[in-house]
Amino acid sequence: MPEYIIAGIPVHFPFEPYDVQTAYMEKVISCLRDGTNGVLESPTGTGKTLSLLCSSLAWLLSRKADMQSLVQRNARGGAATQQAVNEFNAIQSRNASWGIPKIIYASRTHSQLTQAMQELKRTSYSFMRAVVLGSRDQLCIHPEVMREQGNSNKVQLCKLRIQTRTCSFYNRVESKKDSPELKEQSIMDIEDLVKVGQKLKVCPYFASKELTSDADITFMPYNYLLDPKARKANKVDLNNTIVILDEAHNIEKICEESASVQIRSSDIALAIDDVTHVMKAMMSENALDFMSNDEPKDFKLEDLALLKEMLLDLEKGIDDIVVENKTEGTTFPPAFMFDLLAGAKFTPATAPATISLLERLVQFMTVQSQDSAFRKGGSFEVLSNLLSVVFVKKEDIIAKVLRSFKVHVQIEELKQNTKNSGKDGWLSKASSNSTVSTKLPKIINYWCFNPGFGMEQLLNTQVRSIILTSGTLAPLKPLIAELAVPIAQSLENPHIVNQSQVFVKIIGTGPDREQLISNFANRDNPKYLSSLGQTVLNISRIVPDGLLVFFPSYPLLNQCVDAWQASGLWAEVSRHKPIFVEPRSKDSFTTTMEEFYKSIRDAKGAVFMAVCRGKVSEGLDFADRNGRAVIITGLPFPPLKDPKVILKKRYLEDNRTKENELLTGQAWYSLEATRAVNQAIGRVIRHRNDYGAILLCDMRFAQPNQVSQLSKWVRGHLGPAPKSVPFGSIVRELREFFRNADKSLPKPKERSIESLVSETCEEAGIVQSRFFSDPKKVLEGKSKFATAQTMAM
Repeated sequence: MPEYIIAGIPVHFPFEPYDVQTAYMEKVISCLRDGTNGVLESPTGTGKTLSLLCSSLAWLLSRKADMQSLVQRNARGGAATQQAVNEFNAIQSRNASWGIPKIIYASRTHSQLTQAMQELKRTSYSFMRAVVLGSRDQLCIHPEVMREQGNSNKVQLCKLRIQTRTCSFYNRVESKKDSPELKEQSIMDIEDLVKVGQKLKVCPYFASKELTSDADITFMPYNYLLDPKARKANKVDLNNTIVILDEAHNIEKICEESASVQIRSSDIALAIDDVTHVMKAMMSENALDFMSNDEPKDFKLEDLALLKEMLLDLEKGIDDIVVENKTEGTTFPPAFMFDLLAGAKFTPATAPATISLLERLVQFMTVQSQDSAFRKGGSFEVLSNLLSVVFVKKEDIIAKVLRSFKVHVQIEELKQNTKNSGKDGWLSKASSNSTVSTKLPKIINYWCFNPGFGMEQLLNTQVRSIILTSGTLAPLKPLIAELAVPIAQSLENPHIVNQSQVFVKIIGTGPDREQLISNFANRDNPKYLSSLGQTVLNISRIVPDGLLVFFPSYPLLNQCVDAWQASGLWAEVSRHKPIFVEPRSKDSFTTTMEEFYKSIRDAKGAVFMAVCRGKVSEGLDFADRNGRAVIITGLPFPPLKDPKVILKKRYLEDNRTKENELLTGQAWYSLEATRAVNQAIGRVIRHRNDYGAILLCDMRFAQPNQVSQLSKWVRGHLGPAPKSVPFGSIVRELREFFRNADKSLPKPKERSIESLVSETCEEAGIVQSRFFSDPKKVLEGKSKFATAQTMAM
């Protein structure tokens, strides 16, 4: 590949970099060279992943050469600059081998990691050593363990097989770890590891961990980094490491969720029942048989009796909590959680031994459940997770804990009844009269509202650099303030496409001149619903191939579907394009996506209706014909009365100062909506030859504060002081745009429907392992969402 000098480093790149790629690589290299952190936004389709990999690995190669030269001169007693000697001594004092950092590339899904590794294989850096860390779901090849449902059960059976030396695949890891099949292939993704593992009859899961010691770059999911428990379990060493967090647009929420935990009264009740069951079995007539089987039981009856007593005390403590508002729940300071647990003798001092006992019980029950009426110990796992999260805090940061966390107690029965009413990433409001409650079963939420808390734990591991990057990070200033990470480099790249490839307009009124405002008041407004339907109908007549329509919430989506079917609008749209609706269940997702992609091959194309923050809006690729236009029907604000939203706004208001530049609660609330919009917009325009239209169908998009929060490249296409445009003008301009784009831009290559479905389902988290399961077999059954043509019959 050609070589280019970027920020003083020779970088091999497959073609002459575009300006946006050069700017991006300069920022990456500056961060790595100076040991600083960066927040870098570059829209999807600008070659972000390629630029990221080439620049970081080019710097690493240069660093290796410099340090090896320095070490050799030092060994010969040769002269070296004082700066080089100081740097060498400083790095050596951090116990980093040769002073050479390693790179960790983390992303949200295994599909994204696989794509990045495939990109790496096509570069000049494919000789560098790279490996991926995955779960047992992806990597285990033990027939008995693979049959277990869920990664948690696989973990326990795997641990048992290792302890009893009954996994032949694991037993071969030590003897096979230096075999040519594992060493000669420089880049080992999930598929490669499984193939080699099956060939050598060696465990891919543990082989991958052996390979990390020699790897230049290790790929892994977010939670392996941000969850302290997962980081410890996977033995991830971050000292002098470069951490790249790709697709980091949800990083604040991920950091908050990794430090948060929940436990229910029903979990405690199940744990009491489970420990009682084990105790009875140990004391039963068959105790001798029970105790003499081959499964290890590293606990005594006295241990279980003490644990049961602690659980009963915890149950009583939860029963005694007064929930003053049965509908919304009651909020307590974080110290409430420590006091609640201490009342049952769960303390920082007792937590390690208790967690160890719970993990042994989970393993034991998982094995016993295969041949008896035992449950699999899920309740013990919930309690273990609670203790691990709550007591991971150190004494010296207790003040930060008190600022960053809240305990929120809700009534469990009401939460169960309404658990499916708001699948928008937030809790749902239960509807009931407010009463004071004590004895009803409860949900104890221990919520973190400070993403900087999790990032601080990452910084404390002595990482060299952290790079946060995504296609949609803007606005950067509030992101940096919330994460509380010192940032030396930031970037908001424009898009790589030109003005003729993107059509962006704000549509404030429908064809009937009715204002388009997707607020709560309009949800039941027949005029608004009709006007929005007429807008979609007229646009569907013009847009070729795939048309995406994103709604702020599931309730509004359902309201529109019902209203349009009743009025006949649904059937009218279907005469131009069949309509598909994003399934809320995983069971019908694969079938729905397959039918959608098939319809795209038809001359009519298809309409896909989905929800902001749903599976379709968060990371799925609708390149070329699959998504020629996206309609955003409104601003997806979080539920205003959701307790978590209320507490997040309150946290920001209470902790905001001139120094930390945190957002106000209201500014955060508004920004949450715009960030979800930016993500949905990112489903189209996926590469430099792609083209498409972005139609913002809510007059509030013209407000200056909303415009300023859109991605920089979108603002560039809107122009200065954008306003809502009359619908008639939109129709004419849109028709002309597609006519010109079709003539002037190259025709895209067709991808197979099978590859599109497989990739889409992996991105949505539907298929756990592409190597052992056929998604069609796993998810058999018809989609409960039909096309409009079928529904209209």
